[in-house]
Amino acid sequence: MSRPDGEEMELGLRLRKAREYLGLSQEEVANVLSIRRVAITEIESGKRQVKATELQAFAKVYGISETELLNGRDDDEERSARTDFLARTFSDLSENDLQEVARFAEFLRNRGKQGTGP
Repeated sequence: MSRPDGEEMELGLRLRKAREYLGLSQEEVANVLSIRRVAITEIESGKRQVKATELQAFAKVYGISETELLNGRDDDEERSARTDFLARTFSDLSENDLQEVARFAEFLRNRGKQGTGP
């Protein structure tokens, strides 16, 4: 069942706002999620639906619950505080440093998939 265009646009807007709040570029998010940058553009503009696995990945990268992304509600104050912390932490980093953080996050994610993580 596909979601109405209005809902896709609202979800895209929430995803864009979360990305911008963290000071991340579409390219950085695309690299971390291992998808094309144009896919980020299409998702944020509501032109492309978000797969369930992508929604999970966006939520993890942005430090926001999937419910908050889907419904626009903050169901977890602790997670919101973590997102605020990350936004403050990343705000002063250079583009080069942000790319390094994205690479490290990808390393950690892959390490977890291989079963060698905590």
